[in-house]
Amino acid sequence: MWSEPRPPWLIRQENGSVAEARTRALLMDRFWVLERSADVEGADLIIQRRLTNRSLLDRTPPRLGFIQTKFYTDSSTTQYVHCEYVRDNQGTPRTEFFVLCHTGTEDGTQAYLLTAEDISGRFELTPAEHSKPNRFALPGKDVLTQRFQILDRGSALDRIERALRDADFDKNRAFAAWALPSINNDPPPILPVYEERIDNRWGDIPKEFNRFRESAQWASWELRDVYEKLCEIQESRDPEQALAIALKIKRQWGNSVRIPDEIFDDMFLLIVEHHKRRYEQLSNEGLLGAHAAMRRSIIERMIRDVAPKMPLPYDEVYVLTTQFNPSTLGDTSHTSQFARAELLWREPLEGYLAGTTKNMPDKSGILEVAPGKICAYIAPGRYNYQYLVKAGPRGSSNWEDWGEWADTPGSWEDRIKDVVETMALNVLEQVLKDRFGE
Repeated sequence: MWSEPRPPWLIRQENGSVAEARTRALLMDRFWVLERSADVEGADLIIQRRLTNRSLLDRTPPRLGFIQTKFYTDSSTTQYVHCEYVRDNQGTPRTEFFVLCHTGTEDGTQAYLLTAEDISGRFELTPAEHSKPNRFALPGKDVLTQRFQILDRGSALDRIERALRDADFDKNRAFAAWALPSINNDPPPILPVYEERIDNRWGDIPKEFNRFRESAQWASWELRDVYEKLCEIQESRDPEQALAIALKIKRQWGNSVRIPDEIFDDMFLLIVEHHKRRYEQLSNEGLLGAHAAMRRSIIERMIRDVAPKMPLPYDEVYVLTTQFNPSTLGDTSHTSQFARAELLWREPLEGYLAGTTKNMPDKSGILEVAPGKICAYIAPGRYNYQYLVKAGPRGSSNWEDWGEWADTPGSWEDRIKDVVETMALNVLEQVLKDRFGE
């Protein structure tokens, strides 16, 4: 649509207003956006986590986040950010500082998120003789890329919230270390790298890590000789580091002190190392956002298809075909269908026991793999949607006779959550295996 020419100063002002309005709309889904009368600490917007039990007048108030907004007309635009906004006096990136960049108009809008660590590690400072000295230059050709693009709003907001939560923890821990000699019974949050939803077949890393630290807490009360090391595990934010401490305990005190077996979980160590490797692979290629967006799209599609039809018959199979760009993991699309098991597997399959047969390989799995295409299946009717209310004798081979059972609460959208995540695990595990190997 034609519009009359405008002077450059007016275009800059309009672009700044557009960028701030889009940023505010994004952040208000998750944070309180505080008003300010001037550019404070390099911030166009100041945000606070929605914590109703803490205020800015508390002795340890919640940490504020500082957001700068930038608008890029195109990839030839370069924006600048003052060095002191990005790094503190010790040269450490400021956890609470973010830059949200916008480009495009109307239906072509795109947003990009840069943390202080991103800026400090990937962009150059301007020299003293530059027209804008001692600032980080953010060229559009480097910013407007998939690495920083917000492909999944929830994932982007999660990263901002985790950064503010970590800033709160570091601040509170510094106070506690000075004021209190004993350990804080509230364990700190796990590192953000392990909260990135990269599915695996072993279990939920944050949940299992909490269980791991609870075991360490229990042992620390009972075993005084290894108290300090167990406390280090309990306070650790890094599962890999905590497991290394556990091995040290085993070497030094394993023959004389009884320590919970959960502290020496080799399988947990393997899955932590695998998760960290996958995170680094995705991060190095700028695919974390694309991975999160694909995961969300699989979950949303399956819930939309399956929930209205629940409960499904035992042999009814849901088949989801996901197509995507194998280079960017973007341009995701899905097709789906329901089919009877005997139509997908015409011949009986060998059963788990000798001499027995079954009509499908497993409750879920992969049917077909091709470049940029994964066809997966799952039989929702073969999963249990009840929980044990009152335990009884377990003499029967039928689990329904083991006590009193009740339906899991909520709508079917809620009740099939674990089943849906199993499907996402199957698809994304294959995607990552094809991309990076085992």
